[in-house]
Amino acid sequence: MADLKGMLGSLGLGVDYKKHEEQVRKTHVTSLITMTITAMLSFSSLAQASSQTAVAAENATQSATQLACHNVAVQILGSGGPELDDGRSSSAYVVWVDDKARVLVDAGSGSSIQFGAAGASFESLEVILLSHLHTDHAVDLPSFVKGSYFTKRTKNLTIMGPDGNDIMPSTKAYVSSLIGKEGAFKYLSSYTIEGHDDYTISTESIGTASFEQPFKKSVSDNINVEAMAVNHGPIPALAWKVSANGCEVVFSGDTNDKQGNLARFAANVDLLVLHNAIDDDANQNAKNLHMTPQQIIDIAEQSKAKQILLSHIMKRSEAGLDALTEAITVVAEGRVYAAEDLMNISLSEKSGD
Repeated sequence: MADLKGMLGSLGLGVDYKKHEEQVRKTHVTSLITMTITAMLSFSSLAQASSQTAVAAENATQSATQLACHNVAVQILGSGGPELDDGRSSSAYVVWVDDKARVLVDAGSGSSIQFGAAGASFESLEVILLSHLHTDHAVDLPSFVKGSYFTKRTKNLTIMGPDGNDIMPSTKAYVSSLIGKEGAFKYLSSYTIEGHDDYTISTESIGTASFEQPFKKSVSDNINVEAMAVNHGPIPALAWKVSANGCEVVFSGDTNDKQGNLARFAANVDLLVLHNAIDDDANQNAKNLHMTPQQIIDIAEQSKAKQILLSHIMKRSEAGLDALTEAITVVAEGRVYAAEDLMNISLSEKSGD
């Protein structure tokens, strides 16, 4: 350092070394502080980004959980048709959502009694959906209405079903003919007039509803329904789809699936209910109304439904029920059930584990 001082002095460059050393020290300290602050800010940014990523991941997980099918089940109130000696109640199903009976699909003979046997509460029902108006699908409606007198229901109720034609009345006309002012059970008509009873029944007849343009309606915050017209010979009929808590179930109703849209309507649903009323050797009149077992196998395979329920079982179809169940099991991805009265099937994704 002395030599450097002398050399610089000889050049006429006087230097205050103490001052210079102090400036260098300050510069080093300032640089160190700057580096420390920069590192802290960088760490804070990384921590914040990590926290935001964690929150986003948690939200995504919650969204996925909310979308996953959960807390929905379908219970069969009636697994049979119109026969008197088949040992089954006629077609009807309850959709349970969050452990409450929220949707009734069809109301065939005996279903009002089975509704009570299932432990269902009429107060919680949001809607009644009718596939068509044959007695084995709709005759118990007045029994439900009369029975509701002994419940605490105060919320209005909607009944939905097909429009009419020259052979069958519309759902609106049908309900009116039963419990309207001039109906067969007109003593129940107060339930159809706003403000005359504890709750009011309204009816909606659904006309045009194709696969391309189905009827759609939200019946509550977490329950939506869709309807598609299906061919049941000359009888106006609908297939229904009920969506709730991320779950979907399709009820074929009675149909010969002439349009060929049922599998597409039920694509990837959590449960597909198919009515098995005839065998492959049935006469043409029966085939004009119902799907054959071979059609059912094809629809089950093509739909890729997670679970399949064979219902509306009649004596003529029951003989081949085991074989049909086994055949569907071979070609279809989902688990297959043969319906029995009061059987309860969970739609939760866990049910397939």
